[in-house]
Amino acid sequence: MPRVMRSDDWDRLFAPNAPKRGGPLRALINLVLFALLLGVLAMGVAWLVSQRQQQAERLAATATAYVGTVVPQLTSVAGATQTVEAQGTATRIALRTATAQAAANPTSTPEPGIGRGEVVRGGNLRREPLITQENVVGLIYPGDRITFLERRTVGGQVWFRIRVDQPAPERSGEGVPAGTEGWASALLLSTPP
Repeated sequence: MPRVMRSDDWDRLFAPNAPKRGGPLRALINLVLFALLLGVLAMGVAWLVSQRQQQAERLAATATAYVGTVVPQLTSVAGATQTVEAQGTATRIALRTATAQAAANPTSTPEPGIGRGEVVRGGNLRREPLITQENVVGLIYPGDRITFLERRTVGGQVWFRIRVDQPAPERSGEGVPAGTEGWASALLLSTPP
C-alpha cells in the first residue's frame, strides 16, 4: 500500500506552475451562475406561458366578435323557417335554398359602415386582425375604394374591418374583387372620417 503523503507533494501541489484547484470560492461562483441560469430559464418559460395566454384571449375575442355578427343573421333565418313551416313543400325548398345562400354568404346585404376611405399602401387583407400566413384573404392596392365597417385594437395595433367597394383602376396585380370583406392594418388605410 502506497504512503498517503509523498515527500514531493508540497512542491508538486503548491509550485508556481501547479494546476489550480477550485476551492470554496470557485464552488460558490459555480452555484451562483447555476442559480442565475435557472432564474433566466424560469423567466423565459413564464414569458412564453403569458404569450400563449394572450394569444388564446385574442382568439377568444375574435371568435366572440365573429359569433356576434353571424348569430343574428342565423336567428332571423331560423325565425323565417318557423313561420313558413306550415306552408307547402315548394316554399320549404325555396327557404332551404335561401338559408344555404345566407349561410354561405353572410354579408350579402351591405352593412352600414363607419365611413368611406381608400387604401394608401398596398398590403394583405386578412380574415382576422392577426398577422399569419394562413389568415390572408388577398391583396389590396393603393387607390382601392373601401368602406370602414369596424375598428379594433389588437396588441397595440389598430385594425379596421373593411369592404372593398371599388378596386383601383390601375392595380399592379391581381387583388381582391369588389365586395370582399376582411381586416387591414390602419397603417395601410386612409384615416376614417
